[in-house]
Amino acid sequence: MKERFTVLKSDAEIRARIKELAADISKDYQHIQPDNPLLVLCTLRGAIFFSADLVRELTIPCEINFIKVQSYQGTRPAGSPIFELGERIDVRGREVLIVEDIVDTGQTMDTVMQNFSDKGAASIRIATMLDKPSRRYQHLVDHVKPDYIGFQIDDYFVVGWGLDYNEDFRLLPDIMIYDPDAE
Repeated sequence: MKERFTVLKSDAEIRARIKELAADISKDYQHIQPDNPLLVLCTLRGAIFFSADLVRELTIPCEINFIKVQSYQGTRPAGSPIFELGERIDVRGREVLIVEDIVDTGQTMDTVMQNFSDKGAASIRIATMLDKPSRRYQHLVDHVKPDYIGFQIDDYFVVGWGLDYNEDFRLLPDIMIYDPDAE
């Protein structure tokens, strides 16, 4: 009998890695001044836990805002990503850090990066809790490369720590491999 949930990354591993990422981000953005703080854009809803813990560990001036881009249905990508929130955030001349729960096909991040690049962001970087490069669409392999990666994972469907399956399992305390067909 197959298990429905298998721990991939524990809460302790995740929290330790977030501290490391925050130190790297703070170092890379040490030039940031309070009058033009780093604009952290949290992708809702999956990245909310990761974003909250990450910004609390940063040692640089930052402000946080939220974007929501619909791109998944069940365990499969649902076509072209669509902004539901945050498309009109003013990013002109701002250094932007997009905080994502997972980057796999790259389609969502490509859409988001293009939107904010077209609106005049000074720079755009991506921090992701999980990166799944084996699923990256071929035409995006060289274009969508997260700058800060919590963990690189194989092609598993994962839940917990904000990641969901049709809005279920977000609150699991660890990142779990999920098999919807297991009993």
